Amino acid sequence: MRPDSLRAALLAAPLALLVLLGALVPLGALVWRGTAETEVAPALPRTLRVLRQWDGTGLPDDMAFEALAADLAALRAAGPAGAEAMGRAAERLAADVPALREVLPGTAERAAETRTTRAAAILVADPAWGEAESWVALRRAGAGVSGFHLLAAAGLRVTAEGGLEDSRQGPHARAILARGLGAAALAVLGCLLLAWPLARWIAEASPRRAAALAALTLLPLFAGEAARVAGWAALLEAGPGAALLATTVGLLPLMVLPIALVLRRAGPRLPRAAAALGLPPRKVFWRIRLPLARQGIAVGCALVFAQALGGFIAPGLLDPGASLTAGALAAAARAGDWGQAGALAAWLLLPVLPAAFLLRRGMRG
Repeated sequence: MRPDSLRAALLAAPLALLVLLGALVPLGALVWRGTAETEVAPALPRTLRVLRQWDGTGLPDDMAFEALAADLAALRAAGPAGAEAMGRAAERLAADVPALREVLPGTAERAAETRTTRAAAILVADPAWGEAESWVALRRAGAGVSGFHLLAAAGLRVTAEGGLEDSRQGPHARAILARGLGAAALAVLGCLLLAWPLARWIAEASPRRAAALAALTLLPLFAGEAARVAGWAALLEAGPGAALLATTVGLLPLMVLPIALVLRRAGPRLPRAAAALGLPPRKVFWRIRLPLARQGIAVGCALVFAQALGGFIAPGLLDPGASLTAGALAAAARAGDWGQAGALAAWLLLPVLPAAFLLRRGMRG
């Protein structure tokens, strides 16, 4: 490497590292939340320590019952903070065993009033603790890392036997994921159909006119997404069609410019020569123009798809009732449910990986 190139690389390295860290660190933290179990362990630490020695068959020994009684007593003594921790643990356990949403706080209250031994007090307080499923769910929820949130975002749950089954929200959760992917795919298709004539116009225009048209194409990006969508909201009634249209028009520059650049670099000579030789316009398009533009189409589709998956501002403003994945992610983050938000972010990242591969292939030509 020449000294000038090395010096330029060293000067750019801190900025590149800053940009990389700024993108990867928050995203990695969010995805980590989707795999971490943080609800039960802070509330029931003694119980989980004992359950680590349990083989999972039958019921645990009396030490587990006594540890649960001690943890529940400590939560009651902690006042509002303990009640909040108990509520979070109960909600998490209820995802595996719905009855535990009421069992955990009820057991804490009734066990304190029982004057027999602690193990018997837990069983008397609620017979749910006489079921192995409850203890299995408790031990699983206390693990440091699990796939619970990822499975829940896809509408699945782990059974006591270790298999998978639909959760109560299974169809709804999968419908949200499907709508998010479907909306992104429709945005790509809409952008592609609208971009082709504009890209050809830019590619075949004079340099001055092409520069002016490219600048006009970029105006939606300069306006900002919030202002652009608010303008569409004033013109259209709220609904899925309005949200899709606003998203498509906003992302149109990301499709137009890559296709226009590729077509302009290829030049118009080959299509014109094919037409002059008598090739019908339809075959000129399929055999000449489309193959020439495939690199720009690949780049444009990858960019639009990745951006459309995360475009929750448009659906949120134009269709508040829309159940899209990115909108659910934003709602979970606002509610402080970082486990669900992280899981949805992970599911959104999965289809972006093929898009990134397509972008890489398109950039290499």
